Amino acid sequence: MPSPHRRTVRLAAVTACALSLPSAALAASASAATLTANKACYVNTDPSQGAQMILSGTGYTPGDSIEVTGTGVFATATVAANGDFIASADAPILSTVDPGTLATTLTATDETTGAPGATATVMSANLAVSTSPGSVRNVRKDKVTFSFSGFTPGKRIYGYYMRKKIVAKDTFSKAKGPCGTLKEKALLYPGGRPHNDEYNVTFESASKYSKKAVPRVTGKLDILHF
Repeated sequence: MPSPHRRTVRLAAVTACALSLPSAALAASASAATLTANKACYVNTDPSQGAQMILSGTGYTPGDSIEVTGTGVFATATVAANGDFIASADAPILSTVDPGTLATTLTATDETTGAPGATATVMSANLAVSTSPGSVRNVRKDKVTFSFSGFTPGKRIYGYYMRKKIVAKDTFSKAKGPCGTLKEKALLYPGGRPHNDEYNVTFESASKYSKKAVPRVTGKLDILHF
């Protein structure tokens, strides 16, 4: 597994691993030419670096140079003899490190003729978890809103609270949409009366805790006493 990236969100300093989603073609708006992406949603594990997108097009003039552009996206390619091209670019990044998604419209333009080609919309998301509020007065009764993005669509999200070993586990609903998002109210700490001021917390889509689970977000939970 590649070295994880570290970033700060409301819950803690977060570590994230890359997420793999099924390929999905995106509809293009041009009548003859097409523009498609290889994923339904690109999950950025580093908020400063977008995940790699593979973009492909059909119906263009062989030998021409194509530019694919959008907010924060630029890629070029040469059209093959069959009228197809393949280009790669970094996915758009969000303006926040918190959970969230972003829709970006891309346009493929023929640089040789200046004629605009197809357009397509790509989705990107942060792999992240946050809570609102970040602390509660009664940790055994007061719920907070957990926000998730970048998790596996259609799978439940599990939270593991640890002090050398697992001391509590929380089960959330299934992540929704192509970018694996979810908002749900739950206790900040699901283990009853906390015996410590700090816990290591891991969120993943595995019903049995695994350090190799992907996607995976880890951090620290500080229990504030009033």
